[in-house]
Amino acid sequence: MGLLKKGEYRVVFPSHVKYLPRIEQLTTKISEELHFNEDDRDDLSIAITELFNNALHHGNRDDESKKIVVTFKVLSKGLQISVQDEGGGFRRENVRDPLAEENIMKTSGRGLFLVEQLVDKISYHTSPAGSEVIIFKKFSQLN
Repeated sequence: MGLLKKGEYRVVFPSHVKYLPRIEQLTTKISEELHFNEDDRDDLSIAITELFNNALHHGNRDDESKKIVVTFKVLSKGLQISVQDEGGGFRRENVRDPLAEENIMKTSGRGLFLVEQLVDKISYHTSPAGSEVIIFKKFSQLN
């Protein structure tokens, strides 16, 4: 099963934008190993890129001494991916609605909204140690 020999793969990155292509490539490789169709592979790549970007810029505030931990876990009906940062945390309900009239023309603030549209399930956890966003995507044949 390649990278997911034991059904799980965990990787730790320093908070730096140069690792964005690596996490996208890794996500594509794992989703290919699990036989996700092309659309679902693209959805996962976009979602992970957005979550990694958020962890990097909003969570860890571009502090290279802080880490971003990404964990891929195979579950019975799909793939779960966790993205953890070492930032101060956030509350999802405090993130502005990009579809609200006052936000429609803004050029940022759509990442979480986009991720929520691309995955089957998403949850947010905040602790003093940082934030964790967990997404779940059903296997393609189960959609």
